[in-house]
Amino acid sequence: MRGLDINMKKAKMTIDILMVVILLLLMAYSMVGENTHEVIGIGMFALFLVHHIINRKWWTSLFRGRYHPARVLNTIVNVILAAVMLLQPVSGVLMSKYVLKSVRIRGAGRLRSIHMTIAYWGFVLLAFHLGLHLRTITVSFRKKLGRGVATVILILTTVIAGYGAYAFIKRGIGDYLFMKVGFAFFDTGKSTVLFLLDYAAVMVLIAGIGYFIQNGLMKLQKRKGGK
Repeated sequence: MRGLDINMKKAKMTIDILMVVILLLLMAYSMVGENTHEVIGIGMFALFLVHHIINRKWWTSLFRGRYHPARVLNTIVNVILAAVMLLQPVSGVLMSKYVLKSVRIRGAGRLRSIHMTIAYWGFVLLAFHLGLHLRTITVSFRKKLGRGVATVILILTTVIAGYGAYAFIKRGIGDYLFMKVGFAFFDTGKSTVLFLLDYAAVMVLIAGIGYFIQNGLMKLQKRKGGK
């Protein structure tokens, strides 16, 4: 039984890592090519479904137990993220030029700006969602690696998050989130690797924000419980 639990945890972690990697590649769709973008988009949706099948108990327990602030935040983010992750492939399928071109509808090009905005909100929400679950991972790391190594990792992560704030502005991610631009422009003459690293740094930044908010809410809940 214990071996089964360990294998399930490994499967969950593998799926989560794959989703993060694929998400970064999806954000660079002009650089990887539209055909590849569609293929990996389908892969992302498949992983999303598997992720929720594995974690189906979370959905069945929605109306059970108490709702403290940390759980409220987690629930809101999860529900909105799930909605975004369902809307994104729908708009993508309707615009498909390659893999599912037979499903493409007339005038689908008008959906491009909507699809792009949904994609960027999905990117932000997924990164924030990761941050909400970092508390358990960090506690485990401190025990296994020791305070010294954990502190070095924290400093390194903080530096990356700081660069992520710069990359957020440099890449104009805020403009995409609030539909200030109708299309995504990527300079194909510049490094794809640098683009991916910039977006990875932004993910670290947003995940860090989610972690500290969740950590603060959990501490607040403990103080209230102690009174």
